[in-house]
Amino acid sequence: MLVQKINSFKKTITKIKKLFPQQLRYIGTKFVYESARYFLLTTLMKKFFWLTLTLGAFCLATSAQQAKDPVADLLLRQVKQRSLFATFSFQIKDLNKILLHWTIDSAANNDYFIVERGNDTAHFETLEVLKRINTVVSYELADNNALTGFNYYRIKCIDGTGQSIYSNTLQVSAGKTEFKFYPNPADKLLIVETEHSSELQILNPMGAILIAQQLQRGVQIVNVSSLERGEYIIRAVDKINNKVILEHLLKN
Repeated sequence: MLVQKINSFKKTITKIKKLFPQQLRYIGTKFVYESARYFLLTTLMKKFFWLTLTLGAFCLATSAQQAKDPVADLLLRQVKQRSLFATFSFQIKDLNKILLHWTIDSAANNDYFIVERGNDTAHFETLEVLKRINTVVSYELADNNALTGFNYYRIKCIDGTGQSIYSNTLQVSAGKTEFKFYPNPADKLLIVETEHSSELQILNPMGAILIAQQLQRGVQIVNVSSLERGEYIIRAVDKINNKVILEHLLKN
């Protein structure tokens, strides 16, 4: 009985093939194409899903690490610092008077400069608050009552996002003589003592340099016999420590 049914089914299939040969080939080809297409799409989508998930996890981990990485945070602050403050220097006048000078980028986005002073690099207090003028890029502030010993200065700004940006910190020694000269008034020779190699300049009241001499650490003699009687300005430029000292000289 079963054999008869199988033989009958085979005969039916043979008749269908003879009657519809093209239709069967089309159906078979379509079936194979759709099956392959479905397999490829599902496989690729799975791979794309896992790749996207992996990249997302990597980005989140990297962002979290950068947020917690003090080195990356320090580098970011330094980049912002350099983009805002072009220069920050000082001059010493009369031992305890310190003149701070700084220039900024004209595109800086801040309204105030908060000048801070401390006796170490960990503790600062506000010395002065200066309002920024949009068309001005150069600023000065005099500290007429510097602390005896080392003074540390920095400038704090608040940018447009509310983040604090600091300048580099200057270390200034006040009340100690790192540069001195005598006699004053002077006749022909001037004796100069300095703790650092620097350039000595003697200027007239108009600011013209009349004498320039490179000084080494220690005691040296400067010939001032060519100067006429009157008042002059002595300027000692220490380029290594970014320091300028100004003093008055009288010539007999």
